[in-house]
Amino acid sequence: MEKSEKIARYFAEEHPFKKNISILREIALKANLQETFKWMFPTYMISGKNVLAICKFKAHCSIWFFNGVFLSDPEGVLENAQEGKTQAMRHWKFNSADQIDLVKVTGYINEAIENE
Repeated sequence: MEKSEKIARYFAEEHPFKKNISILREIALKANLQETFKWMFPTYMISGKNVLAICKFKAHCSIWFFNGVFLSDPEGVLENAQEGKTQAMRHWKFNSADQIDLVKVTGYINEAIENE
């Protein structure tokens, strides 16, 4: 299966956070990031470098920032993605669509792009 098919399937699949991940995808694409599929998640890149991934789980969905440790995190929302396993990756969890503030998420994405 090609990456584009995997991406389409990921976003089309019925899931409690289907609306949330669609919103996050729209924000990422508006930031002119290249969409691909790595590690079982839609991943967004710039100049060949991983910037973020959009992830869905049973209890939440999230944005994983590959170099999130370098983000200023003015909202204090970033957590270590996998304590003890990752050093630079941070994620921002969302439990509902109304938690996704377009301006704030866009700001974090833009800073992540600038850092790359």
